[in-house]
Amino acid sequence: MSNLNTAISQLETEWKALALRWEETKEVWTDLVRRDFEKEYWEVLVPQPPAVQREMERLAQVIAEARRSVK
Repeated sequence: MSNLNTAISQLETEWKALALRWEETKEVWTDLVRRDFEKEYWEVLVPQPPAVQREMERLAQVIAEARRSVK
């Protein structure tokens, strides 16, 4: 289960890094293509990592409960 917790933490860390890079990119990429890219790809991506993280946390709880019930 610690591997799952590590993965959850890593997902959060990497997502924050990617979001920071995107903000930096937006400062220099200011044309219509960037706005189209942002709307078509980035905005669709934004809600996914937090949702995945919530489900991974839920899975960790289920696994912990299963382990307790087996003992």
